Amino acid sequence: MSRPVMVVWIAATLMLTACAGPWRTPPNQLSEPSWSITSPEGWMHLSTQGSEMLSKDGPYLAYILIQSRPLAQGFRFTRQKLNPDMLPHEAAGVIADNMRADPLIRQLKLLASEPAMVGGRPGFRLIYSYQDPYGVTTRTIYYGVILPNQFFNLRYTAANRYYFDKELPAFHQVFDSLRLSWI
Repeated sequence: MSRPVMVVWIAATLMLTACAGPWRTPPNQLSEPSWSITSPEGWMHLSTQGSEMLSKDGPYLAYILIQSRPLAQGFRFTRQKLNPDMLPHEAAGVIADNMRADPLIRQLKLLASEPAMVGGRPGFRLIYSYQDPYGVTTRTIYYGVILPNQFFNLRYTAANRYYFDKELPAFHQVFDSLRLSWI
């Protein structure tokens, strides 16, 4: 086997192992210092730096993503930052601007941008659809809230056909179970 072919084979093996290995059955309560949720029954869990992902049938079909990030961290595509004095609709605008600038999101349609209570705090809810690079239409419900030193978001993304409506009740259960601690 030539060296370039061997390097590609090793890299592919490592990537497949990394993708397959970390999915686990989540504990009943999934939490970090600033938040906690009740995991939906029958879903799997993947923990990464700065986020937690839940999926039942695979993340390409439907997933719930929980993230928190420092307010001072700029967004990837716009470099805009959030600050603790922003109103919820201003933060929603920053998120929407970043999505519009993402080259992997095509035909973005912002279906709703409205105030929402998120874990007992004033935040926002965005609902949007887009096409991924493979032409699959996906819909997302995105809740966000600014805490004193971080931005917290909880979102549900699923293929618009079949999966969005199928797994929406599980997302509502997760959202209703959300507890934030910002002390």
